[in-house]
Amino acid sequence: MQKPKMILFDYGQTLVDEGEFQGVRGAEAVLQYAVKNPCRRTAEEVQRAADQLNRSLGRFGPASGHMHHVEIPNHMFNAYLYESQGIELSLLPEQIDEVFWNAAAPGKPTAGIEGFLMWLKE
Repeated sequence: MQKPKMILFDYGQTLVDEGEFQGVRGAEAVLQYAVKNPCRRTAEEVQRAADQLNRSLGRFGPASGHMHHVEIPNHMFNAYLYESQGIELSLLPEQIDEVFWNAAAPGKPTAGIEGFLMWLKE
């Protein structure tokens, strides 16, 4: 087989198998870093608000599938999501995303990807 000159990799389900998305687990992990939560929002409430916001923006969501959507970086989405609920976090924007995704969709290498990458490297 001839090796390609270039490959563009997609992250999810190509390089990394993310398994089933569990947004509430991600919100639980992020809420551990809340320094203020005056309304005592639960992870379920935060994730419900995120789902509602995603639907209103036409973003990809578990119930709606891929649609035409507004492209909003996660750090902006998260800032609005938590600040609009009065939640203050001790994390930097990039840390919020990392904490959320590590808990919501922990990844492992997709089956066969390591061998494929080694073949490309040879």
